[in-house]
Amino acid sequence: MKHWDRSYVSEFTAFIDRYLEEHPEVVADQHRGWDIYWNHKVDFKAQKEAEADSVPDDSYGFYGPAWRGKDRDATRH
Repeated sequence: MKHWDRSYVSEFTAFIDRYLEEHPEVVADQHRGWDIYWNHKVDFKAQKEAEADSVPDDSYGFYGPAWRGKDRDATRH
C-alpha cells in the first residue's frame, strides 16, 4: 500500500494561505459576498404568491410566445 505525504503543500496553496493571513479584509469581503447571495432571508409568502402568478412553461423554450399553439411546419419559411 502506498503512503501519501500529507504534509505537502503546493506553492499556490502556500501563497493563497499567506496572502489571506496578510489581508484579512479579503476574507471579510468574501463573507459579505456570501451573505448577499446565499444567507438572505426568504419571504415565503411572496414566494408562494410569485409561484401562483407564474405562467406555465411550454417545456420547449425555443419558439417565442407568438409561435405557441401553431403548427411547427407552418412557421418554417
